Amino acid sequence: MEELKDFLKDNVTAFGGPSGVGKSSILNLLQDSRELKTGETSKRLRAGKHTTRDSRLLTLPSGGFVIDTPGFSSVDLPPTEDAQELISLFPEFNLGEGCKFNNCVHINEPQCGIKKAVEDGIIPKERYEFFKRCYEKSKNEIWNRYK
Repeated sequence: MEELKDFLKDNVTAFGGPSGVGKSSILNLLQDSRELKTGETSKRLRAGKHTTRDSRLLTLPSGGFVIDTPGFSSVDLPPTEDAQELISLFPEFNLGEGCKFNNCVHINEPQCGIKKAVEDGIIPKERYEFFKRCYEKSKNEIWNRYK
């Protein structure tokens, strides 16, 4: 927590993310008092419940401000015209490590540098899984209009 306090000191920072990941809980730990309401994660859905209803600017005792924001359940991607444009939205995929194929989309191709980086722990598996979901959504909803 001390490292986080030092990072936030004298800055204005917004905490954002999915519902139920602990944004308000972390901010309560940074405060001298417990100001923010927190909720439990739904056991049935294994997902967070919307507890924070609107954004709130808080003054940090060590200096600076944080904004607690409501959680969200999905992320809308900007429209992309093809797989390479989608890949460009994932800067951590720009490792300089080559794939066997120049047009690799990092899904099913053999000798993919990105899949190897995931296996080696260089790219978090959760981030790669998010990319695959975005790829499938884009492939099914957006890119089909060009066929």
